[in-house]
Amino acid sequence: MDDHAELEVLGASPAELNVELVWGIPGGLGQSWDPIGSAAGIPGVLPPPHEVEELYAAAAAEPPLNEDPKHAALFGKLYDLSVRNGQVLIAAARSDGHLRSIAYGHFWSWAEQDHDWAHELASTLGDAAAALEWSFALNLLARDPHLRSSGLGRTTLETWLAGISGYSCWLQTNDIDSPARSLYESLGFVALGHGPQAPNGQPGLVMFRPPA
Repeated sequence: MDDHAELEVLGASPAELNVELVWGIPGGLGQSWDPIGSAAGIPGVLPPPHEVEELYAAAAAEPPLNEDPKHAALFGKLYDLSVRNGQVLIAAARSDGHLRSIAYGHFWSWAEQDHDWAHELASTLGDAAAALEWSFALNLLARDPHLRSSGLGRTTLETWLAGISGYSCWLQTNDIDSPARSLYESLGFVALGHGPQAPNGQPGLVMFRPPA
């Protein structure tokens, strides 16, 4: 099945899979998602956590990740926490009422990251941790597995990167040869060091992209 045919099966044409850039609400949402009207299929709003969890679960279940669904639940909770606690930047695409891709992250300052994972990250990176100050952290990139080879994952990430133009950014991924890692490298990310444990049980690979 070619890419166009796959999209038609999903109820979308290539033209309909536009990636939108959406900023979260400054100061966060507190206890409610109501202010952003996060109904599925409505453009220009932040996807609700359950959609992010479902998309990540589908994407990460396939090789080479083969992740347990429990990790998707964790990523869904982290997304929910990020949106509630402060402003995030999201690039996302929808079709047929479903979330098809997402990239999201937030501004990173070490002084604001007083939690165990950040402390471990600083410790494992050592002197290289200084490079992350005043950058953007890319928390998640996921794309519907039915849309592999469609270019949607790259377009989603490029849209997110365009939204933080002028800033450096970084991410943590599995330290394996994967399509995601190849994508990151093709867009200028380089290995910076290792961070806390990734879903595969090994230290995660921290990748950094200078300002562009």
